Amino acid sequence: MKREYDFSKAKRGPLRNLPPMSEVDRHTKVRITIMLDLDLLKFFKSRAASRGAQPYQTQINQALREYVAAHRPNPGGDADHHEAFISRLAERVAEYTVKRSKPRRRATRASRA
Repeated sequence: MKREYDFSKAKRGPLRNLPPMSEVDRHTKVRITIMLDLDLLKFFKSRAASRGAQPYQTQINQALREYVAAHRPNPGGDADHHEAFISRLAERVAEYTVKRSKPRRRATRASRA
C-alpha cells in the first residue's frame, strides 16, 4: 500500500439519489437483536424462499410498517386536545395573575418605624 496517493486527476463520481431529509429515518437501516417466535420466522423465511420474493427481513419490515400505518393516531385529534389544554391553562394563569395583582396597602412612614 502506498504512503500517498495522487488525486490530482481524480473525477468526482455522480451523487447517489439521497432521500429528502424528512424521509431519512425511513431509509436508514439499523442493526438490532430481536427475539421472534419461531413460527413467525419460519413463515417469513418460507415466503422469502419463493422465486422473486423479497428477503424475509424486508417482509417483516413491511408488515410492521403496515401495522404502524393502520394504528397511527389521528393527527388532528391530538392538536385539538392540546389547543384546549393550552387555552384553559392560559385562562387559569390569567385568573391567578389578577388575584395576585390586587393593590397592596402601602406602608406609611409611621408603620415602618
